[in-house]
Amino acid sequence: MEKLLFVRAVLTHLAEAKFFCRAAAWVIRISAALMVLYSLVTFFSVGKLIFTLPTTGILGGVLFEVFFVVAVYAAVHVLVLRAKEIEALPAHPYYALPLGAKLVQMLGETYAAFVTFVAVGGGLFVWFTNQSLSKVLNPLIRALFPGGRDDPSFMGGIAFVVTGILTALAVLILAYVIGQLLQIASNATNKVVTGPRAMAEQGEGFRSRFG
Repeated sequence: MEKLLFVRAVLTHLAEAKFFCRAAAWVIRISAALMVLYSLVTFFSVGKLIFTLPTTGILGGVLFEVFFVVAVYAAVHVLVLRAKEIEALPAHPYYALPLGAKLVQMLGETYAAFVTFVAVGGGLFVWFTNQSLSKVLNPLIRALFPGGRDDPSFMGGIAFVVTGILTALAVLILAYVIGQLLQIASNATNKVVTGPRAMAEQGEGFRSRFG
């Protein structure tokens, strides 16, 4: 009966830093794979749209596809690299703090990488096609651009690019600030825990040396 009640075992493993970090790393890797699969929907839908565009607008659709692929690659690569770092985090008495620092920075980097390239690709699409961004951006991706208006004009394309890049930069800076604050807290708690232990070990060393 105890084997069937797995919650206790799960909670016990979650209290272990190595298991917790390894689990977080695998969740990130799975998220990266799902991101690739989800992006294929947008990629193929835009590919179909390209064949319906006028000759002057085909280049805009192709350029958007190129920048979209680069955006997905950059975001996924960030996730994969950070997952590897998280899995290799050293043991820490308060392991959620250094893990949280890495996760916050990772989210900021992933958002910034994806949004920057999609913003440029979206702007090029608008410039060459004079069509709405809703043609190429589904509601989920569109939600990543809270400040960008859906204006199918040349100035609208410029505004979308600038707004996207500035938003990505702001999110990246905020993520690094929060991440570094968590890292400071992690270092402080580590000193609190290891400080008395180190002093005790040093005292034992003096006693053993001088009897």
